[in-house]
Amino acid sequence: MNNIPFIAIILTMVGSIVALLLGKRGKTAYMVMQVIIAAVAVMSLILTINFANNGGTITYTLGHFSSPWGNELRFGLMESILAFVFSVVMFLAVIGGKRGIDEDVQSHKQNGYYALLLLVLLSLLALIFTNDIFTGYVFIEISTIAACGIVMVKESGETLKATIKYLFMSLIASGMFLISIALLYSITGHLLIPALSESVAKLAASGEYHWPLLASATLITVSLGVKSAMFPFHIWLPDAHGTATTSSSSILSGVVVKGYIILLIKIYYRVYGIEVIKSMGILNIVFALGIAGMVVGSVMAIREKNLKRMIAYSSVAQIGYIYAGIGLGTWAGLAAALFHMIVHAFTKPLLFSAAGGLIEVSGHSKMIADMKGAGRRNKWAGFGFLVGALSMVGFPIFGGFTSKVYLALGAQDNKMVLLLALAISSCLNAIYYMPVVLRIFSKESSEDVGNAEGLVASSGSVLSIACFSVINIALGIGGFIVMAMLMQGVQML
Repeated sequence: MNNIPFIAIILTMVGSIVALLLGKRGKTAYMVMQVIIAAVAVMSLILTINFANNGGTITYTLGHFSSPWGNELRFGLMESILAFVFSVVMFLAVIGGKRGIDEDVQSHKQNGYYALLLLVLLSLLALIFTNDIFTGYVFIEISTIAACGIVMVKESGETLKATIKYLFMSLIASGMFLISIALLYSITGHLLIPALSESVAKLAASGEYHWPLLASATLITVSLGVKSAMFPFHIWLPDAHGTATTSSSSILSGVVVKGYIILLIKIYYRVYGIEVIKSMGILNIVFALGIAGMVVGSVMAIREKNLKRMIAYSSVAQIGYIYAGIGLGTWAGLAAALFHMIVHAFTKPLLFSAAGGLIEVSGHSKMIADMKGAGRRNKWAGFGFLVGALSMVGFPIFGGFTSKVYLALGAQDNKMVLLLALAISSCLNAIYYMPVVLRIFSKESSEDVGNAEGLVASSGSVLSIACFSVINIALGIGGFIVMAMLMQGVQML
């Protein structure tokens, strides 16, 4: 049990190198990548079952060097659940987007693409398990570079523009995060989270170095907010997620932005302490920006005519839900935010995979106006989009409904504000999702011409959409089981 996270990290790292060494054998690289992701999922599931039964956490010391020279991994139920969810999402997202990869990525570059996907998973696992803040920074950079790569691999003018915007904003955010680490190190002399936490607690209690502490916490919040598309730092997201190949869009929206949020949660609760963050007033700002994102992201999605960009703007709203839950500053609010993160991780790849299928049978047009009857021509894509849309709107029995209920229950002092925002955002979600659903299932006229190519959904797309849909409904009906585990996990932070 102690070795599983380290093995998972090393396995993905070695796998990315192997994928590159395979040369032009993209199919072999694809199989290597999927076997490794599946292995990580199985190992994470074993960890989850262990912690669900036995509780507690494990601290794994790398190289047997103690603080302050050594490095550590720390993990419990929350971390193992997230590692399992992210690996499953990546596995299914790549299966669902395989046809798009074959069309959008040149065959001799596909092995490099699969290597980048393994680097994405590597960085996510490291951000989840690390117990060292500087290691977190290193893997933030790896995640950023790999994410830019999986956007740019499509090789079009719009993906190049999106990548430059994404990289430019990410580099600014990385600089802020590094400055915050330098500030913390200069006043504490530590990088390992347990030692940092002890020093920060003493400084906060004495009032010494108040402004450097506030500055570091603010810089960390802004930097990770930029990378995770917190409103109003989201301007890079629609271009990056809306122009990439289907599997890249699914992975970027489903899991990549979540890694930064997880690191922020760990820093809030395990470096500064949530009471210190509250006293600085940062949580109130995070809550307010989350509420604003819920509404503004939805308004922007209503105005969008491009299907993939509409789904991308919807992610801005859904990330707002997560930050609103974190901003509540309660265990219930944090668990609800993580639950919504899991629901979103399974729902957005479903929507992007379905959108890819709808685009295929609409003359490869991404415009909503050109998709009349697309859900009839590709029934699996239409079904997947319907399930994803109903979940995001918040219809009962779907995951999105359950997560919104838990967010409402997690509110205390901000109960009315959050309930109002949830109601407004859900109505706005319906305004932009339901017309698309009606259009893709509407009866075609003789003037509507669909593209004959790709009328039959690929087996990978069918499998991916079916699995994502079943998981979404399972989270809607049996979400209380996952929520109970998350409540147990967050209290071990």
